[in-house]
Amino acid sequence: MPTLGTTELIIILVIVLILFGGSRLGQLGGSLGRGIREFRESVRDEDAAAKEKDKESRPAASQAAASSDGSGAKPSAAGEGTPAAVRSTDTKPSDN
Repeated sequence: MPTLGTTELIIILVIVLILFGGSRLGQLGGSLGRGIREFRESVRDEDAAAKEKDKESRPAASQAAASSDGSGAKPSAAGEGTPAAVRSTDTKPSDN
């Protein structure tokens, strides 16, 4: 894809100057600058809102994880946290 060189940009600028005139060209530049500034501000505001929402959801998620554990403490021995029916036994059932 060909790029625009200096001479091409000058020719385009002269054509735009002829079409719109000097005073209107200043107005167009000003409105273009305002539009770009407003766009950047809106993107910045959306990023800040997303970060704030993320900060609010993190403490709630950590509290939910802590409360779902029940006591909040992990069992210290392997068999303490499991129900009696699930624990493995060392003795084999005898055949009667």
